[in-house]
Amino acid sequence: MTMNTNISNTVNCGDKIFATLECNGRRLASINGMGFSSLEAVKRALLDLAGRYAGMAIVTVRNCTQGWRDVTALATMRRPALMSQVSTVSGNGQYMILWAS
Repeated sequence: MTMNTNISNTVNCGDKIFATLECNGRRLASINGMGFSSLEAVKRALLDLAGRYAGMAIVTVRNCTQGWRDVTALATMRRPALMSQVSTVSGNGQYMILWAS
């Protein structure tokens, strides 16, 4: 038995798409809808919804219309934004960068 590894997962605008992005066992974003022009557009929309996170994420895209599912691992360093990027240390005029301490 051989598997066909040359399967192309295409997305058409009329396809019903269900997709999730999970990181560290938590669902950060999910999409259930239509109107996506490509698989990359679905993944981009999930990343926009997820916001900032750091670590390994799993992106699962299910095309309900065509009957396929795509699971992709995604590593990122999208760290949370700091409230104050730089603050001064009293007395000696040096700066302390909060994320480096």
